[in-house]
Amino acid sequence: MPRKPDPTIRPAIVAKVARHLQDTKVEDASVRSLGRVLGTSAYPIVYHFGSRDALIDAVVDHLCVDEDRMLAPGADHDALVEHLLAVYGRLGSPERLLAVRLTFELGCVESLDGRDRQRRLHRHRVAELAAWCRAHGHCAAEADRAAGAAVHAARGAQWAALVDPEHTDVDGALRAVAQDLVAAVRVAAA
Repeated sequence: MPRKPDPTIRPAIVAKVARHLQDTKVEDASVRSLGRVLGTSAYPIVYHFGSRDALIDAVVDHLCVDEDRMLAPGADHDALVEHLLAVYGRLGSPERLLAVRLTFELGCVESLDGRDRQRRLHRHRVAELAAWCRAHGHCAAEADRAAGAAVHAARGAQWAALVDPEHTDVDGALRAVAQDLVAAVRVAAA
């Protein structure tokens, strides 16, 4: 009977690989090169994660803990702002910025290889904001349009922070996105 994986090793691998990915592109990280980073062979990665992609997904999950927040449809304006900041903003820490970069890189790779984890996450975020818009008076079609535009604007702000961090105020842009949603809700309710 095979041994069960040691539960302390998996988080240690994730943390070490996350530090390594600060300076390495996902496409340059193979199971073998990540094994060298760990000071071992590729075996622990395959044993504990199954594949390089599963390890990278575990790193993103580890870095995106705050993004697991749910927005209640009936939440007020302040809760909407806080949600957008928690999910898309606060990129001042290297870990949050790495999570955004990896999400973009994984989304690009997934569009080529047929996986859809990032696409599903995107649709989930749009549906979450659309539910908020509907709860605040938008019709279904307008809620979907406004939510899609808001998510695209939030992701655009993140991209700007990756490309030009010194001249990008992601949190300010996210507050503006929330303000636009609130203003659109007020117009729809009138």
